[in-house]
Amino acid sequence: MSDLFRKEAIDHQGQKLDGEVTIATHMSFTWILGLILGIVIIGFTYLVLGEYHRKEVVSGYLRPTTGLSKVYPLTTGVVEEIFVEEGQHVTKGQLLARIRMERLLSSGNDINDVIVSELTKQKQFLNENLQNQKLLAEVSIQKLESQIASTTFQVAQSKKQLTLLNKRVVLSKKRVTDTESLIEKQFASNADLETVKDNYFSIQQQAEDLEAQLLSQKELLSQYRFELIQMPMNQQEVESQIRSQLADINQQISQAESQGSYDVRSQRSGRISNLLVKPGMMAQSNYPLMAVLPEDTKLEAVLFVPTRAYGFVQKGQSTRIRYQAFPYQRFGIYDGVIKSVSKSILLPNETALPVSLQEPMYQVVVELTNQNAQAYGASVPLQAGMLLEADIMVDSRSLFEWLFEPIYSIKGAV
Repeated sequence: MSDLFRKEAIDHQGQKLDGEVTIATHMSFTWILGLILGIVIIGFTYLVLGEYHRKEVVSGYLRPTTGLSKVYPLTTGVVEEIFVEEGQHVTKGQLLARIRMERLLSSGNDINDVIVSELTKQKQFLNENLQNQKLLAEVSIQKLESQIASTTFQVAQSKKQLTLLNKRVVLSKKRVTDTESLIEKQFASNADLETVKDNYFSIQQQAEDLEAQLLSQKELLSQYRFELIQMPMNQQEVESQIRSQLADINQQISQAESQGSYDVRSQRSGRISNLLVKPGMMAQSNYPLMAVLPEDTKLEAVLFVPTRAYGFVQKGQSTRIRYQAFPYQRFGIYDGVIKSVSKSILLPNETALPVSLQEPMYQVVVELTNQNAQAYGASVPLQAGMLLEADIMVDSRSLFEWLFEPIYSIKGAV
């Protein structure tokens, strides 16, 4: 073996350094290993603890909680004047707009002239009816007074007759007693006693019949007196109704005569919203001119949820709302809480809604956390009828469950 290598090489191999030999590693390798381990731990923790939310994007609109009063024209015409502005406060009965009608009949006559003619006939009929009611009331009062006088006399006569009959009853009863005494002394027969008793019972029956008749007469007298007291009030009520109808007709005549125009007034107090018309525009009876938002009312969001997501929607769930009038990329997203979920389904074209339904939907009402939108540093009030989109969180699960969902599905199928 020693012959194969030189002596110097063997001696060199036998020389050793003092101390232990260690392999030095680069510092960056430790940091990289720790970073990878940390990422693995964080990723696993995120998979276990992190949650994935499945959301349903639905559409809807805003409406007042107490209902929106839409203002419709009575008939088709041209808007002559508008007396209010968007957002203006109005009171019940306040003039909102004036509509001018320009319509001719096939005969060529102006429809307003025909209306005035018919209303004038109705007015004449009501005036005649008012006079007839007054005459009828006078005749009725006279009749009642006559009936009261007659019944009063009958009551007095019945009282006199009853007094006499009561005296006869007393005498007849005494005669029965006397006859019984005579029978005991054998001065009268039983036949005499029967005759006296029959007479007593007959007189007593007459007295009872007369008492019943007197009671009936008194009740009738009370009824007549009550009717006499009520007559002026009833007559006043009838006349008030007729006068009210006359006032309405006079107002309608004035409107028809005023160049074929009529006034549109507010049916409630509130704030003007959705003012849709301007002077000169055509007004149609099936389209609203404007709406009146009740005072101190709040807005709520009405969402339409498809049937596929209905089972996951519950009261109290949070929603994220995006208003079309305020793009969320610039003005943000707003929160809401579901406060009611309908039990019945809405079919497409079943009802008139601001939102077009393409499939069966359920209606969900959401309470808004904010009645204003923030735009350019200012708080802008939301308006009824605004369209919106909302995200409803319909399902929540951990990322770990979501990642292994196919395995859970296979296990459930097995």
